[in-house]
Parts: sequence; C-alpha cells; structure tokens
Amino acid sequence: MSDCNLEIYTRMENMLNRIYPALINFPKSEKYAVTQDIKNCFLEYLTYVARADKVKSKRLTYSQEAEGYLQKIKTLMKLARNRKYISKGFHKEISLELTEISKMLAGYMRSINKK
Repeated sequence: MSDCNLEIYTRMENMLNRIYPALINFPKSEKYAVTQDIKNCFLEYLTYVARADKVKSKRLTYSQEAEGYLQKIKTLMKLARNRKYISKGFHKEISLELTEISKMLAGYMRSINKK
C-alpha cells in the first residue's frame, strides 16, 4: 500500500487486485502481450497519481499522464471482452468502476486548475 492519500489511487489499487486473478485466465499467447500491458498500465497510472499527489508543481502534468493510462486500460479491457478473455458481466463491472475513477480524476484535475 502506498502512502498516497487520494481516493482515486486507492480505488485503482483495489481494482488491480480484483482484476489480477482474471488475468491469469487469459490464453498463454496473451500472457506477455495484453496481460502484461494491462498490469503495466495499472502500475503506471498508480505511479502518476502518486506523483501528482506529491509534486505540486507538476500535478496537472502527472494527472494528465494518469488519464492517458486510464484510457488505455479501458481500451485493453474492451479488447479482452471482445476476445472473450473476460465475461460480459465482469467487463461491465470493471467499466463502471473505471468510469467512476475517470470522473474522480477529472474532478481532481479541475481542482488543480482552480488553484
């Protein structure tokens, strides 16, 4: 667990722990492609959110980087659903949570702009 106090960090960290077991069920041919990319995107997102929390002078830049990784995660999860690596129901749950996190991140970025 990180010392980052942002809810958007904690929720994404919890989501990674929830998605991780599903990644094990991906076909072997995808183990070093899609699954690795998904894990890396989650970790990069968490890294940029933690940086945004700690480095005030670059908060907006780091938040924008995190937003890019969040969009990539959404795309990769949609690909996993289309390839039938995850169920429709699981994808729907994940998509709703990612949308909520995306809204929270947008609100965080708006608050940075107001300062």
